[in-house]
Amino acid sequence: MRVVDLPRDTWLVVEGLAAGEVKLVSTHATQHQAEAERDEHNRGLSTPRYSAIKTLAPAAGAQGCGAVLMQS
Repeated sequence: MRVVDLPRDTWLVVEGLAAGEVKLVSTHATQHQAEAERDEHNRGLSTPRYSAIKTLAPAAGAQGCGAVLMQS
């Protein structure tokens, strides 16, 4: 899954795959829940593969802000 396609405004546990690509493992209501699951997945791994993240909506300018005044 591409990072830009992840659910917005929620805590996620993801496994990093390649540049800009992740595997969505789970979604959570709180940071604490996401970090607890991340830690459980990473337990015993020599190099952590899982991350707890919160995705935010992109900046309005990147999407073409609808608040731009139209000129006639």
